[in-house]
Amino acid sequence: MNELEINGKTYPIKFNHRFYDRIVSEYARKNKDSNVDGFNNLIEGLISQDPDAVINAYRCACQSKSLPSVNAVGDALEESGVFDSADVFNNVYKEIKANGFLAMKIHHLLYLLKDAWKNSEVALKVVRQKTNKSDQKNLREAELGVEVAKQNYELAKKQLQELSK
Repeated sequence: MNELEINGKTYPIKFNHRFYDRIVSEYARKNKDSNVDGFNNLIEGLISQDPDAVINAYRCACQSKSLPSVNAVGDALEESGVFDSADVFNNVYKEIKANGFLAMKIHHLLYLLKDAWKNSEVALKVVRQKTNKSDQKNLREAELGVEVAKQNYELAKKQLQELSK
């Protein structure tokens, strides 16, 4: 999509560095336990097929000094038939990934997940060396941590490949 008409005004749509800057702050998810920046939250939303992710992606891709409201963008997308497509999430992901900078950010996200998995394997080796027979609980927890990190990486990689189809 090259442009979107919202309340009688035409907004050029560009998934670029400006989009990234906007989505990082506009769509961030903050809570007491952790913070997820808006770009990672967007990618998670596309993977989990959350329509809010589509709305926020197009809102932040609007090339304007002041962004239209979330409701106005949602209404415009509905009117233009974007949500009628079975491939809406794939289409948004492909538009994002078509920009070299944003493709690198997606690659970086996968790198961080893989790095977390590899670091958990290193931690497991340390736990194995320091664990005695009476303290097997720490060893089981470390092994579980490695498995969870590995599954997170592999699942994200698979889901991003599915979005690319």
